[in-house]
Amino acid sequence: MAVNTGSISRHALGLSPTTSEYPYQGVQHFRDTVYKEAAESKHDYVIFSNIDEHTFLRDFDESLGKSYSDFFPQVRILVARMPTSEVHEEAHAELHNTLMIKLGAMNVRSQLRSLAAADVVTPTRTKKPDQSYKPMKFPAGYSDHWPSMVIETAFSESQSKLANDARWWLNASGAELKTVITIAVQKKREAITTDKWEAISRPTRGDPGKMVPEVVQKVTMTREGGDAPVHITGAPLIIGFEKLFLRPAEEEKGEGDVLFSHDNLAEIADMVWSGLNTGN
Repeated sequence: MAVNTGSISRHALGLSPTTSEYPYQGVQHFRDTVYKEAAESKHDYVIFSNIDEHTFLRDFDESLGKSYSDFFPQVRILVARMPTSEVHEEAHAELHNTLMIKLGAMNVRSQLRSLAAADVVTPTRTKKPDQSYKPMKFPAGYSDHWPSMVIETAFSESQSKLANDARWWLNASGAELKTVITIAVQKKREAITTDKWEAISRPTRGDPGKMVPEVVQKVTMTREGGDAPVHITGAPLIIGFEKLFLRPAEEEKGEGDVLFSHDNLAEIADMVWSGLNTGN
Protein backbone atom coordinates (compact mmCIF):
# COMPACT_ATOMS: atom_id res chain seq x y z
CA MET A 1 0.00 0.00 0.00
CA ALA A 2 1.26 3.45 -0.89
CA VAL A 3 1.75 5.87 1.97
CA ASN A 4 2.37 9.57 2.10
CA THR A 5 4.51 9.97 5.19
CA GLY A 6 5.75 13.49 4.67
CA SER A 7 9.28 12.24 5.42
CA ILE A 8 10.59 14.34 2.56
CA SER A 9 9.10 17.38 0.93
CA ARG A 10 7.72 16.49 -2.47
CA HIS A 11 7.52 20.17 -3.29
CA ALA A 12 11.22 20.58 -2.53
CA LEU A 13 11.98 17.74 -4.96
CA GLY A 14 9.74 19.16 -7.67
CA LEU A 15 7.43 16.16 -7.37
CA SER A 16 3.65 16.13 -7.34
CA PRO A 17 2.06 16.17 -3.86
CA THR A 18 0.33 12.89 -4.79
CA THR A 19 3.53 11.03 -5.70
CA SER A 20 3.33 7.66 -3.97
CA GLU A 21 5.75 6.59 -1.24
CA TYR A 22 6.46 3.02 -0.11
CA PRO A 23 8.68 1.52 2.59
CA TYR A 24 11.50 -0.35 0.88
CA GLN A 25 11.10 -4.14 1.26
CA GLY A 26 13.77 -5.54 -1.02
CA VAL A 27 14.62 -5.84 -4.69
CA GLN A 28 11.62 -7.86 -5.83
CA HIS A 29 9.15 -5.66 -3.97
CA PHE A 30 10.84 -2.63 -5.51
CA ARG A 31 10.48 -4.04 -9.05
CA ASP A 32 6.87 -5.11 -8.50
CA THR A 33 5.97 -1.70 -7.06
CA VAL A 34 7.62 0.31 -9.84
CA TYR A 35 5.91 -1.68 -12.59
CA LYS A 36 2.56 -1.48 -10.76
CA GLU A 37 2.96 2.28 -10.44
CA ALA A 38 3.96 2.55 -14.09
CA ALA A 39 0.73 0.84 -15.11
CA GLU A 40 -1.57 2.73 -12.74
CA SER A 41 -0.01 6.09 -11.89
CA LYS A 42 0.03 9.36 -13.80
CA HIS A 43 3.42 10.20 -12.26
CA ASP A 44 6.89 9.49 -13.61
CA TYR A 45 8.43 8.94 -10.17
CA VAL A 46 7.78 7.00 -6.96
CA ILE A 47 9.42 7.45 -3.55
CA PHE A 48 10.89 4.63 -1.44
CA SER A 49 11.70 5.20 2.23
CA ASN A 50 13.84 3.40 4.81
CA ILE A 51 16.83 2.70 2.53
CA ASP A 52 20.13 3.06 4.34
CA GLU A 53 23.43 3.61 2.54
CA HIS A 54 24.50 -0.03 2.82
CA THR A 55 21.24 -1.22 1.27
CA PHE A 56 21.52 1.37 -1.49
CA LEU A 57 25.07 0.33 -2.39
CA ARG A 58 24.13 -3.36 -2.29
CA ASP A 59 20.83 -3.31 -4.20
CA PHE A 60 21.19 -0.36 -6.56
CA ASP A 61 24.60 -1.10 -8.04
CA GLU A 62 23.96 -3.23 -11.11
CA SER A 63 20.53 -4.84 -11.25
CA LEU A 64 18.66 -1.65 -10.25
CA GLY A 65 21.35 0.84 -11.21
CA LYS A 66 19.30 2.59 -13.88
CA SER A 67 16.04 2.65 -11.99
CA TYR A 68 16.54 5.63 -9.71
CA SER A 69 16.96 9.37 -10.07
CA ASP A 70 18.10 10.41 -6.60
CA PHE A 71 19.18 8.90 -3.29
CA PHE A 72 19.24 10.96 -0.07
CA PRO A 73 21.28 9.01 2.52
CA GLN A 74 20.63 11.32 5.46
CA VAL A 75 16.86 10.80 5.27
CA ARG A 76 17.09 7.30 3.71
CA ILE A 77 14.90 8.23 0.75
CA LEU A 78 15.24 7.06 -2.84
CA VAL A 79 13.35 8.60 -5.77
CA ALA A 80 12.75 5.94 -8.40
CA ARG A 81 11.79 6.67 -11.95
CA MET A 82 9.32 4.73 -14.01
CA PRO A 83 10.86 2.32 -16.55
CA THR A 84 12.40 4.57 -19.18
CA SER A 85 10.62 4.69 -22.51
CA GLU A 86 12.23 4.88 -25.94
CA VAL A 87 11.01 8.47 -26.15
CA HIS A 88 12.80 9.45 -22.94
CA GLU A 89 16.03 7.80 -24.03
CA GLU A 90 15.90 9.11 -27.58
CA ALA A 91 15.37 12.72 -26.52
CA HIS A 92 18.75 13.01 -24.80
CA ALA A 93 20.53 10.41 -26.95
CA GLU A 94 19.84 12.29 -30.19
CA LEU A 95 21.06 15.56 -28.68
CA HIS A 96 24.18 13.73 -27.47
CA ASN A 97 24.77 12.14 -30.89
CA THR A 98 24.52 15.49 -32.64
CA LEU A 99 26.87 17.06 -30.10
CA MET A 100 29.46 14.35 -30.72
CA ILE A 101 29.30 14.88 -34.49
CA LYS A 102 29.84 18.61 -34.08
CA LEU A 103 32.74 18.14 -31.69
CA GLY A 104 34.28 15.67 -34.10
CA ALA A 105 34.12 18.27 -36.86
CA MET A 106 36.14 20.60 -34.58
CA ASN A 107 38.65 17.81 -33.85
CA VAL A 108 38.00 18.07 -30.11
CA ARG A 109 35.89 14.95 -29.56
CA SER A 110 38.81 13.17 -27.88
CA GLN A 111 39.14 16.03 -25.38
CA LEU A 112 35.74 15.37 -23.80
CA ARG A 113 34.69 12.43 -21.67
CA SER A 114 31.10 11.27 -22.18
CA LEU A 115 30.00 9.68 -18.90
CA ALA A 116 26.34 9.02 -19.76
CA ALA A 117 24.37 8.39 -16.54
CA ALA A 118 27.30 8.01 -14.15
CA ASP A 119 26.33 8.85 -10.56
CA VAL A 120 27.59 11.99 -8.88
CA VAL A 121 27.89 11.33 -5.15
CA THR A 122 27.73 13.99 -2.44
CA PRO A 123 27.24 13.57 1.32
CA THR A 124 23.57 14.51 1.06
CA ARG A 125 22.54 13.28 -2.38
CA THR A 126 23.50 10.77 -5.05
CA LYS A 127 22.27 12.05 -8.42
CA LYS A 128 22.02 10.22 -11.72
CA PRO A 129 21.81 12.43 -14.85
CA ASP A 130 20.75 11.21 -18.28
CA GLN A 131 23.98 12.40 -19.91
CA SER A 132 27.09 14.00 -18.43
CA TYR A 133 30.39 15.31 -19.74
CA LYS A 134 33.83 16.16 -18.36
CA PRO A 135 36.85 17.58 -20.16
CA MET A 136 39.86 15.27 -20.30
CA LYS A 137 41.94 17.95 -18.60
CA PHE A 138 40.68 20.14 -15.78
CA PRO A 139 42.13 23.59 -15.12
CA ALA A 140 43.67 24.45 -11.77
CA GLY A 141 41.15 24.92 -9.01
CA TYR A 142 38.67 22.29 -10.24
CA SER A 143 38.09 19.10 -8.24
CA ASP A 144 37.35 16.72 -11.15
CA HIS A 145 34.34 15.57 -9.12
CA TRP A 146 31.66 17.37 -11.12
CA PRO A 147 30.80 17.19 -14.82
CA SER A 148 31.01 20.42 -16.77
CA MET A 149 27.59 19.74 -18.34
CA VAL A 150 24.66 17.41 -17.75
CA ILE A 151 21.46 16.66 -19.66
CA GLU A 152 18.22 15.81 -17.83
CA THR A 153 15.10 14.56 -19.62
CA ALA A 154 11.51 13.99 -18.49
CA PHE A 155 7.98 14.17 -19.73
CA SER A 156 6.51 17.64 -19.36
CA GLU A 157 4.34 16.53 -16.44
CA SER A 158 7.59 16.35 -14.45
CA GLN A 159 8.92 19.72 -15.62
CA SER A 160 9.06 21.03 -12.05
CA LYS A 161 11.45 18.21 -11.12
CA LEU A 162 13.64 19.07 -14.10
CA ALA A 163 13.88 22.64 -12.83
CA ASN A 164 14.61 21.41 -9.30
CA ASP A 165 17.36 19.13 -10.60
CA ALA A 166 18.92 21.89 -12.70
CA ARG A 167 19.08 24.22 -9.70
CA TRP A 168 20.62 21.50 -7.55
CA TRP A 169 23.34 20.67 -10.09
CA LEU A 170 24.40 24.30 -10.38
CA ASN A 171 24.17 25.12 -6.68
CA ALA A 172 25.70 21.95 -5.25
CA SER A 173 28.69 21.97 -7.61
CA GLY A 174 29.91 25.33 -6.34
CA ALA A 175 30.17 26.71 -9.88
CA GLU A 176 32.22 23.75 -11.16
CA LEU A 177 29.33 22.49 -13.28
CA LYS A 178 28.58 25.15 -15.88
CA THR A 179 25.60 24.06 -17.98
CA VAL A 180 22.45 21.99 -17.47
CA ILE A 181 20.28 21.13 -20.46
CA THR A 182 16.74 20.03 -19.58
CA ILE A 183 14.44 18.41 -22.14
CA ALA A 184 10.70 18.19 -21.44
CA VAL A 185 8.65 16.08 -23.84
CA GLN A 186 4.86 16.40 -23.87
CA LYS A 187 2.98 13.11 -24.00
CA LYS A 188 -0.27 14.31 -25.54
CA ARG A 189 1.00 16.52 -28.35
CA GLU A 190 4.10 16.96 -30.43
CA ALA A 191 5.93 19.53 -28.32
CA ILE A 192 9.41 19.58 -26.77
CA THR A 193 10.87 22.30 -24.56
CA THR A 194 14.65 22.48 -24.15
CA ASP A 195 16.02 24.82 -21.49
CA LYS A 196 19.65 25.76 -20.97
CA TRP A 197 20.44 26.58 -17.33
CA GLU A 198 23.49 28.41 -16.06
CA ALA A 199 24.49 30.12 -12.81
CA ILE A 200 24.12 33.88 -13.30
CA SER A 201 25.69 36.57 -11.13
CA ARG A 202 23.00 38.22 -9.00
CA PRO A 203 24.97 40.19 -6.36
CA THR A 204 23.27 41.53 -3.27
CA ARG A 205 24.56 43.86 -0.59
CA GLY A 206 24.96 40.93 1.78
CA ASP A 207 26.35 38.53 -0.83
CA PRO A 208 28.19 40.33 -3.64
CA GLY A 209 29.30 37.01 -5.12
CA LYS A 210 25.82 35.47 -5.24
CA MET A 211 25.17 33.15 -8.22
CA VAL A 212 21.62 32.10 -9.11
CA PRO A 213 20.62 29.22 -11.44
CA GLU A 214 18.49 30.57 -14.26
CA VAL A 215 17.22 29.56 -17.68
CA VAL A 216 19.41 31.49 -20.11
CA GLN A 217 17.97 29.99 -23.30
CA LYS A 218 14.65 28.32 -24.12
CA VAL A 219 14.03 26.41 -27.34
CA THR A 220 10.58 25.03 -28.17
CA MET A 221 9.74 22.57 -30.94
CA THR A 222 6.14 21.93 -31.93
CA ARG A 223 4.27 20.33 -34.81
CA GLU A 224 0.58 20.25 -35.64
CA GLY A 225 0.34 16.76 -37.09
CA GLY A 226 2.75 14.33 -38.70
CA ASP A 227 3.03 16.04 -42.09
CA ALA A 228 3.23 19.60 -40.83
CA PRO A 229 6.57 21.41 -40.65
CA VAL A 230 8.32 21.66 -37.28
CA HIS A 231 7.89 25.08 -35.70
CA ILE A 232 10.91 26.08 -33.62
CA THR A 233 11.43 29.15 -31.47
CA GLY A 234 14.68 30.14 -29.80
CA ALA A 235 17.04 28.38 -32.24
CA PRO A 236 19.91 27.87 -32.50
CA LEU A 237 20.56 26.10 -29.22
CA ILE A 238 24.06 27.16 -28.17
CA ILE A 239 26.41 25.22 -25.90
CA GLY A 240 29.36 27.40 -24.91
CA PHE A 241 32.73 25.87 -25.77
CA GLU A 242 34.48 27.27 -22.70
CA LYS A 243 31.71 26.11 -20.38
CA LEU A 244 31.97 22.58 -21.79
CA PHE A 245 35.78 22.22 -21.97
CA LEU A 246 36.64 24.68 -19.16
CA ARG A 247 39.12 26.46 -21.42
CA PRO A 248 38.86 29.14 -24.09
CA ALA A 249 38.24 28.03 -27.66
CA GLU A 250 41.18 28.24 -30.05
CA GLU A 251 39.34 29.88 -32.90
CA GLU A 252 42.32 29.62 -35.26
CA LYS A 253 41.90 25.83 -34.99
CA GLY A 254 38.21 25.98 -35.82
CA GLU A 255 37.02 25.65 -32.23
CA GLY A 256 33.99 27.54 -31.02
CA ASP A 257 30.55 27.35 -29.43
CA VAL A 258 28.42 24.39 -30.49
CA LEU A 259 25.33 25.51 -32.40
CA PHE A 260 22.32 23.25 -32.90
CA SER A 261 20.64 24.73 -35.96
CA HIS A 262 16.95 24.75 -36.85
CA ASP A 263 17.55 21.70 -39.06
CA ASN A 264 19.46 19.88 -36.30
CA LEU A 265 16.66 20.48 -33.81
CA ALA A 266 13.93 19.55 -36.29
CA GLU A 267 15.67 16.25 -36.98
CA ILE A 268 15.99 15.50 -33.27
CA ALA A 269 12.30 16.34 -32.74
CA ASP A 270 11.25 14.08 -35.63
CA MET A 271 13.13 11.16 -34.08
CA VAL A 272 11.53 11.73 -30.67
CA TRP A 273 8.02 12.13 -32.06
CA SER A 274 8.41 8.98 -34.14
CA GLY A 275 8.79 7.03 -30.92
CA LEU A 276 5.98 8.96 -29.21
CA ASN A 277 3.54 8.20 -32.01
CA THR A 278 4.32 4.48 -31.91
CA GLY A 279 3.67 4.45 -28.17
CA ASN A 280 7.19 3.44 -27.10
